[in-house]
Amino acid sequence: MADRFEGFDAQSVRGEWNMAADAYAAAQASGRDYYRLDFFGPAQIALCGEVRGLKILDVGCGTGYFAREMARRGAFVTGVDLSPGMLAHALELEATAQFGIRYLTGDAARLKEYFDGDCFDMVTSCLALQDMPDIPAALRSIHDVLVPGGRLVASITHPCSDTPFRKWAKDGSGTKRWLCIDRYFERGPVKYLWKDWLYEFTTSAYHATLADWFGWLLDAGFALRSIHEPTPAAAAVKAHPDLEDASRVPYFLMFDLERTQ
Repeated sequence: MADRFEGFDAQSVRGEWNMAADAYAAAQASGRDYYRLDFFGPAQIALCGEVRGLKILDVGCGTGYFAREMARRGAFVTGVDLSPGMLAHALELEATAQFGIRYLTGDAARLKEYFDGDCFDMVTSCLALQDMPDIPAALRSIHDVLVPGGRLVASITHPCSDTPFRKWAKDGSGTKRWLCIDRYFERGPVKYLWKDWLYEFTTSAYHATLADWFGWLLDAGFALRSIHEPTPAAAAVKAHPDLEDASRVPYFLMFDLERTQ
């Protein structure tokens, strides 16, 4: 990214997620984060396929949700995250469950400083890349720690529906009719308010266009195997009716990529 934005850098992002860590972890532990637990998380797990025996690096691992899912399936997992506060929860869960996951506090844009060369069969990133201040640098860094032919399987918020202006229009009964979006081409950091009946916190993410994302991925040396726009399963919508709108509009975008250079 050529542009830099005051107040949106590694230090500020680390601070935001440190502040959010306790509430974020509580939402997952309680099951309230059902978008992750019942929707996009299972979709990304399926996209990874068979991982038994693979060396996997989970980038932006947060409290360790996706790292644990990979370890449950037989992978040898390392998790890296910028926020010590988030990793504290991951380490607490690891001490109890003992999945054998190694956690490291670090910047996704500087992975070569922590690992020797191309040492991972797969890198995963579950809804974290868009939160990083320098996405192209993070993608190049990920590329450099993958073995030749290794895969990056990542999910992000969908650039076409998660725009700087986004609001559902509703009818008189409160039913969602259509999603209003605007300012798609307005690149830059966006503030997100996370609010539940038990917590409230704010984090930042970088909005970019679909063309930006594909340009960054290709420039970093990846070949595209496939892309996915997941929809929630019928059982998930039945259990959580709030997911119904995600059956109508793409909320998430997933990449399956291969290191070719």
